Amino acid sequence: MRKILALALCFLIALIPFTARAEPLPEAAQTWLPADAAYLDAADGSLTYQVDGTLWTLTLDGAGNAVSLRGEGEAVGGLQTSAEAEAALLSLDAAALILRAEEGENAARLYFVATTAAGWAEFVTTGELAAGELAFGQFLANGQLTFAGANQVLRILRPGAQLDGMDLDDDDGMLVYEGDAWLDGQEYEFELDAHTGRLLEWERD
Repeated sequence: MRKILALALCFLIALIPFTARAEPLPEAAQTWLPADAAYLDAADGSLTYQVDGTLWTLTLDGAGNAVSLRGEGEAVGGLQTSAEAEAALLSLDAAALILRAEEGENAARLYFVATTAAGWAEFVTTGELAAGELAFGQFLANGQLTFAGANQVLRILRPGAQLDGMDLDDDDGMLVYEGDAWLDGQEYEFELDAHTGRLLEWERD
């Protein structure tokens, strides 16, 4: 009888869809994916989760590292002011640089570069993300932007811009990223403050 029960149990386990079994969450995404996100599926190098009305898609590279995270849907209980959203962001990463904030009828939206994530996000009252689109990488180190971080700042402040070249320069004690980028068929010279992410210069070449 015990053998029969054991065989029956093995059969039932085998019937559980593979997609219902949670995949390990990459470390880079652990801070940003809401803690109560329910795992749904794994397919084509991405993991899908759901929180209330928001679907989250976590894209992975071939080694299983987090590349990007995107959450779309109805944000339940979103924070309405940029000040509240900023406090929520800084609770997740105190080093994050806030580049732009938008307020409207819906939840406040922040555009930022953090230590290992960059993009935009909206937040709920618990301080977790309600929606967003993030890229992962090493964007801040030792209190300043990395090359990858400076590139993310440029993408956020000048959407569609294509980096052509960039160097880190010491301008009278101030670390500045200087470079060239293309946008709408025009070449621009730019300067970025390596500590604040502020765009100091954006001029046609």
